[in-house]
Amino acid sequence: MKVAIYTRVSTQMQAVKGVSLDAQKAELIEYCNKNNYEYEIFEDVGISGKSINKRKELQRLLNNLQNYDVVLCYKLSRISRSVKDMSNMLDKFQKTNTRFISLKENIDTEQVTGKLLIYIISICAEIERDNISEYVKMAKKQEFESGRVTAKAVLGYDIINKKLVINEKESQIVKFIFETYNKTKNYYQTAKICNDKGYKGKKGNMFHASSIKTIIQNQLYCGFNNFHNTGKKGTHKQIISKALYNKVNNIVNVA
Repeated sequence: MKVAIYTRVSTQMQAVKGVSLDAQKAELIEYCNKNNYEYEIFEDVGISGKSINKRKELQRLLNNLQNYDVVLCYKLSRISRSVKDMSNMLDKFQKTNTRFISLKENIDTEQVTGKLLIYIISICAEIERDNISEYVKMAKKQEFESGRVTAKAVLGYDIINKKLVINEKESQIVKFIFETYNKTKNYYQTAKICNDKGYKGKKGNMFHASSIKTIIQNQLYCGFNNFHNTGKKGTHKQIISKALYNKVNNIVNVA
């Protein structure tokens, strides 16, 4: 019996005891050893369960189902939090005559109630996922309404105690980008000039036309937070003036 072990952790779940990759693998491998199953491990790290499309290891597993008798996971939510994705996978399992087992929930598609339990748990997992997503959106909206930071790491600022604090060295690069683009009116040329000067982005990358465009269009630099394409005055210090921001973005109102 050849088993494909699948494990996954999302970014938020990595540090939670009991669902780490090592914890999942340990129990799944123990199960295979007890049953004298041969196994291969597929694992996706730091990827959401919302969709299976971006999970390279799961895709590799699904493309090679014919090589395995069983697909084994720790819990159903590790392989999918989408009813649609789970349904499609069950169809693939059936076509290749592959058995599916979720260890902790004691689900086995060889059992009569196996598929029913999968659909019930998948629906619950999808609802939970949607609720978490809604809570995150609500929290972001509250932060936005109060003027608190809604951005992640961004060139020109450091995030200290959940507040944007100007990084003096990086802020000079941001100013240079706005001033240069104001002269060139060209994202590509601005990126080239920055690269020629040896300037780097937040993560140490070279500039491209797309990254220059992102910076030029970011209201954060003139003191505004951004939420779903809506700007609101933030509590952080601006790096450039609103007038310059409006000018380079061809906005008539410079107030």
